[in-house]
Amino acid sequence: MRTKFLIPIYILILACGCTKKFDDLNTDPTSFTSLTPAIIPQAFAKAEYQGIYGDPGIYELARALFPDYWCQFYADGGGAPSDRYVIVQDWIISQWNSVYTITVPTLKQVIAATEGTDVGENGIARIWDVYIWHYQTDFYGPVPYFHAGNGDLNIPYDSQQDIYHDLFKVLDTAVNELKTLDVSIKPYGDNDLIFHGDISKWLNFANTLRLRLAMRISYVEPDLAKQEAEKAVAAGVMTSNDDNAMMDVQTASPNGLSLMSPWEGFRMSASMESYLKGYTDPRLQLYYAPAVSDGEYHGLRNGLTATQLTDPLNKLDNTSNIGDKWNEGDAATNKLTVMYSSEAYFLRAEGAVNGWSMGGTAKDLYEDGIKTSMQQWNITDNTEINNYINGTSKPIALNDFLNSPAVANIPVAFAADAATQRQQIATQKWIALFPDGIEGWAELRRTGYPKLYPVANSDNPDVPKDSIMSRFTFLDYEYQTNGKAVQQTGIPLLNGPDKASTHVWWDVK
Repeated sequence: MRTKFLIPIYILILACGCTKKFDDLNTDPTSFTSLTPAIIPQAFAKAEYQGIYGDPGIYELARALFPDYWCQFYADGGGAPSDRYVIVQDWIISQWNSVYTITVPTLKQVIAATEGTDVGENGIARIWDVYIWHYQTDFYGPVPYFHAGNGDLNIPYDSQQDIYHDLFKVLDTAVNELKTLDVSIKPYGDNDLIFHGDISKWLNFANTLRLRLAMRISYVEPDLAKQEAEKAVAAGVMTSNDDNAMMDVQTASPNGLSLMSPWEGFRMSASMESYLKGYTDPRLQLYYAPAVSDGEYHGLRNGLTATQLTDPLNKLDNTSNIGDKWNEGDAATNKLTVMYSSEAYFLRAEGAVNGWSMGGTAKDLYEDGIKTSMQQWNITDNTEINNYINGTSKPIALNDFLNSPAVANIPVAFAADAATQRQQIATQKWIALFPDGIEGWAELRRTGYPKLYPVANSDNPDVPKDSIMSRFTFLDYEYQTNGKAVQQTGIPLLNGPDKASTHVWWDVK
C-alpha cells in the first residue's frame, strides 16, 4: 500500500519543522519551557499548518484515506480498505498524534504565553484552537479536551456536548478580545499563514465558525443553535471570496493534496459524476481531470474490491483524477483550504428555512452561495451562473461498472417545500465544499444529504454497505495507554458501543 512510502516523510517533517518560518523552533512542542515573544509567531504558524493536516503524510492519513472517501469527494482506484469502511489503526493514529502531541500543546503554550500580554495574538490563537477541536470531537465524539495538553499520560474523556458548549465560550472570549483592537494591528504578521494578522478577517472567520458550530447542533439543541447562529450573523460572517480562509504553503510546508495528486487514490466518485453531469456544472472540469483514455469525465463507485478494480471501466486511465489545480508541481504555491465564504451562505439558507433571522430569505441565500462558489472558481459569466441556479435538470444515471441509476432526483432550482429545500441546500453546499472532505463528511452525517451511492462493498461488520460511517472508533493505542479513561469516561459518554456505527452526540437526524 502506498502509505508506507509516506510515513518516513511524515516523520521527517515532524523532525524538521513544517515551514521555513519556524525552522528554528524546538521540534518537540511538548518540551517547551517557555515561549519568548520572538518564538510565539513561529509556534503559531506551526500550529496552523499542523492543525489542518497540511503536510503530505498527515493529509493522506487524516483526510484523504478516510473523510474524503466517506463523503465521496473521491473514490479509491487502488483498493484502499478505508474506501470499504475499514478503519486502519496504523493510519489514523497519525491524525490523533498530530493533534495531541503537536498542535494542541503548541497552541496551549501560545495561548498561555500571550494571556494578558498580547490581546491580538491570544484572541487569534483561541479561534484557531476552536477550529482544531471541533474537527477532533466530530471525528470521535467524546475526546480528551479539558485536560489535554497538560503533559499527563492518563487523560479523561469529555462529552461532545460539553466540548461544544465550551467552544462557544472560547469564541466569545476571542471575539471580545479582538473587537477591542485597532484593525491596523497585525498579530503574528506573515507568520499567520491564513490572514496575515488581519483582525477583521479573523473576526469574520470566527463568526462563520460559530455559525458552522451552531448549525452542527441544530437537531440536538435547536434553541441554543438558533441563539448562536443569529449571534454569528448579526456580528458579521464571511460574505465574499475576499474573506475566504486559505493557508499559505511553500516548499518546506507544501499542499499535501497536490503532492498526492499523481496517485491512484483520487478518482472522481460516481456520486459526483451523477450530480455534476446532471446539473451541467461548470466546476466539473475544475474539480477533476478528464480520463486519459477518451478525454471524457468518468467517476468510480466507492468501495470496489481489488478484483472489481481490474474491470476495464474501473481502470485508472478510464476514470477521472483530481483536477489540474492540484498539480504536483504547484504543491509549494497552491494554498490549502480552511473555509470558504460560500459555506456561510448555505448555512444561513438552512437557518432561514428553520425560521431563524439570517439576514435574507432561504432562496436568496441559497442562490448567493452558488454564485459565490462559482465565482471562487473563476466562473464569472452571469448568464451561465443564472442558468445553473434556475436549472431544472437532475442528476443522471451512469454507464459505469454497476450501471448506477441517478443518485438523486432534485434539480438546482429552489423548490417550494422545506424538505426539498433542505436537501438542495445540503447538496449544493457539499459540491461547494470540495475538497474539504472533513466538513463534507460531518455535514453528510448531520443532514443525511447529499444522497450518495452506497459503497459497493463494506468490509466493516458494524457498517452495512448501504449505510455511512458515523465516527472513528477509539484508537487501539488509547486502549493500550489510556485504557482506564477510555473505559470509564470515553465509552459511557458515547451512549452506545465503541463502533463506527454509533452516532456522535449531534448526529440525531
